[in-house]
Amino acid sequence: MQDTVSSPTSVAPRPFSVVPPPARSLTAGRRLGAQPPQDVRQTCALMFVAAPVLALAAVRAGLLLHQGAPSMVVVDLWLLLVAGSLAAVATAGPALPVLRAVYTLWRCAQAGAVLALGASVGTLYMAAQLADTLLLGAGVAGALLSIMVNIALWSTGVIAWCDVEDPPRPYGEA
Repeated sequence: MQDTVSSPTSVAPRPFSVVPPPARSLTAGRRLGAQPPQDVRQTCALMFVAAPVLALAAVRAGLLLHQGAPSMVVVDLWLLLVAGSLAAVATAGPALPVLRAVYTLWRCAQAGAVLALGASVGTLYMAAQLADTLLLGAGVAGALLSIMVNIALWSTGVIAWCDVEDPPRPYGEA
C-alpha cells in the first residue's frame, strides 16, 4: 500500500477577504435581526400592490397591439408595453431588499418609482388618444399608486431605515 500525503492548507487570510463579494453585498441586510418600522413595511406592501396595476397597463397595451391598433399609435403602444413591464418589475423587485435596509437597491426602488410614474402618465396619454376605458382605469390607478410610492420612498422613515452609511441628523444641524 501507498501512504498518501495531503497538501498543507494555508491558514493565512487572503488579502481581499475583508471585502464581501459584490453580488452578496448588494442584497446583504444591514440591520440583521431588527424589525423594520411600520412605514417601511407599508411602503413595501404598497410597492407590491402597484406592480400588478402597472403590469395591467402593459398587458392592455399588448392586447391593443394584438387586436390591430391604428398605425399612428403602434410605436407608442410598444413603448408603453415595455415601460409598463419595466416599471412593474422595478417597483416590485427591490421591495424586499428595501425591507432589509439595502442602500443601493433602495435607490433603485426610487428610480423604479419615478419610472412607474412616467409609465402611468404615458398610459393616461394613450388612453386619451385611443378612448380606451380599461387603459384609462389602469393609468389612473397606476398614477395614484405611483405617486404614493414616490412619496413613501422619498419622505418617510424609509430614508432613515435604508441610509445606514449616513445616519439622519437633527433638524438645523449642519
